[in-house]
Amino acid sequence: MRFLCIAISLLIASTVHAEPATTPPKPNIVLVTLDTTRSDRLGCYGYALARTPNIDFLATEGVRCTNAVTTAPITLPAHASIMTGLLPPAHGIRDNGAYTLSDEYTTLAEVLKQNGYTTGAFVSAVVLAKRYNLSQGFDVYDDNLYAEDDPKLFMIRDRPAPRTAERAVAWLREQSSTNKPFFLWVHFFDPHQPYESRYANRHLLPTPYDAEIAQADEGVGAILNQLRNDNRLDSSIVAVTADHGESLGEHGEKTHAIFVYDATVRVPLIMRYPGKIVKGSVYKDPVSSIDLFPTILSAAGIPDIPRNQGADLYSAYCGNDAVDEAMQYSESLLSEVGFGMAPLYAVRYNGRKYIRAPKPEFYDLKADAGELNNLYDTHRGEAANLDAALQRMLDFSAKLTRGAPRAALDEESMETLRALGYVATEEQRSSVSGMDPKDGMALYAKLEDARHAAQRRDYAISEELLREILATAPDHITARNVLGLVLTRMGKWDDATREYKASLASDPSQARVLHMLGVLSVRQKKYDDAQKYCERAVELSPNLVESMVILGFIAQQKNDNATAERWYKRALDADPSMPRAQLAYADLFFLREQYANALGYYEKVVAALPNHFAALIQSGLCAQRLAKPDAAIDFFNRAAAIRPDSWMPPYNIACVHAQQNRLDQAIASIEKTAPLVPDDVNLIDYIRNDSDLAPLRNDPRWPALAAKLLSSK
Repeated sequence: MRFLCIAISLLIASTVHAEPATTPPKPNIVLVTLDTTRSDRLGCYGYALARTPNIDFLATEGVRCTNAVTTAPITLPAHASIMTGLLPPAHGIRDNGAYTLSDEYTTLAEVLKQNGYTTGAFVSAVVLAKRYNLSQGFDVYDDNLYAEDDPKLFMIRDRPAPRTAERAVAWLREQSSTNKPFFLWVHFFDPHQPYESRYANRHLLPTPYDAEIAQADEGVGAILNQLRNDNRLDSSIVAVTADHGESLGEHGEKTHAIFVYDATVRVPLIMRYPGKIVKGSVYKDPVSSIDLFPTILSAAGIPDIPRNQGADLYSAYCGNDAVDEAMQYSESLLSEVGFGMAPLYAVRYNGRKYIRAPKPEFYDLKADAGELNNLYDTHRGEAANLDAALQRMLDFSAKLTRGAPRAALDEESMETLRALGYVATEEQRSSVSGMDPKDGMALYAKLEDARHAAQRRDYAISEELLREILATAPDHITARNVLGLVLTRMGKWDDATREYKASLASDPSQARVLHMLGVLSVRQKKYDDAQKYCERAVELSPNLVESMVILGFIAQQKNDNATAERWYKRALDADPSMPRAQLAYADLFFLREQYANALGYYEKVVAALPNHFAALIQSGLCAQRLAKPDAAIDFFNRAAAIRPDSWMPPYNIACVHAQQNRLDQAIASIEKTAPLVPDDVNLIDYIRNDSDLAPLRNDPRWPALAAKLLSSK
């Protein structure tokens, strides 16, 4: 009997092997990265006040990592690690803005594309624009943010989650008609400061930060719903993580990017893959953002995973044995790159954390999760061991470098960052060289407070804070440049001029400061002074388009049209890829109330970038001033089609109707405007003071309309 059973077994085995081999279909892959999101502000991580049902669903259906750490508390370096599986000292991206990923590195998208995947990326902030080269391997890389509002003072242009999700969903619909697997990366910027969510139920959440996270969760929901509609959700790997957290005041840091405490380096990490990853499981062992690279590729069945520094955790997520406990690395070089202070490096291992700094730190995370009790003096031996391990990680990373990162910004862009106070001048660097960021945080926090006050248009408060900084640190060029900008916004042009001149006395090579002196001189019609400043600015930064436009404008005021034309042509030659010069030129004409000329240049911008929201709005305003109401409404309607959630198009349409005494239409447009107005805009004040709406205020229906609008806020 025994031999018979063996024979039958062999027969069955041979029969099975004789059937034609089939290759299982490759899973689709969706990676969502949330900007600035703490894990402890998500429902699935225990935050009862959260409104994150879509992220919570993924955690319920997949694995939730409770001990995940990012490599850097700043967007571009963290995303470079996610996309390459390498630590920042290996891939070379150490800060936002100043670096571009070298072509020598292999990204997650490139590996998947080589293995038959269609690839698409949709990012929500200019800090991840194509110029930084994370676009390697993507068939589609959507970083077009021209439909968005101009950023607030000191902030970058970004796009809210609903609009980014809308574009990603449209791309997913295109993939539904094909059998090719796809890799989709979506980045939601919303939780980043300033917190300005338009989430419908934001009044039910404890803080604006939580409302921003809820809005990002709605973006996740839109992606999941489209996958459900295409019957692809359960055949897809879906991973959600954050690039970094947010400090919310812990350790004196109001947001993120300087320190490497857990408030900013602990991140959520969730992965769902039905039938493979254990449903509703919790993974408590250490995880790093670099682990996503090998884990996703392993889950997708990709052979020959490129060399990386991450751990393949796919088998562990599927319920098999966990990998050996790994050391988690984080760094912050913003204090060095931006302000000239000492960099910070951290490692976490076996519940301990060591931070290399001029004043070293050592924490027992199991007993002190908030990192409030520095044990370095009593645990120098353990700290020394972790410091040696940290150095080995840095040395090994250096061996993995493959091509130096290129500078992403030209000198003009770097000058912009210096003028806004985001990059220190060499003089300022030398004055704080080697300073522990903990010692410099008080000044940095006050500078941040001043910026935030200026964003809120609390210019007097901002001025007071900046003058306090300069009283204790008179050589703080960053604070002085920000003060110059704040005084300019306040209309204190003479005071602003004095501050900018004092800044130049410390560092005469600041082209952007010279440009601002030119702007101030133009506003005071001191054209000879403006010409002198802007010519010097262009000497220092030969591609400084804004100064060229001012020089052309000055020549025009002097009736020297030939010189004006030369400057405008030079500006357009310097910036041929974007219509920045036309836009600046148009804005100057608009401010001079030369609306016909302004409209001509705004239309050139729109011809090059049909979705340029601001140019469409400005075109409509010009047409309105030129008594072309139908053309104005057409421009505003085009803007509304691009940004249906913006209050500006219906408000301006109401103004046009009111000027034409079409008061029924004006009231209808105002009522459309009201639900779209953000919290920081007082619609009633606009309506009461806007001369375009004077006919509406004389209508007998105005008191009832005003009362209705007031009651809705």
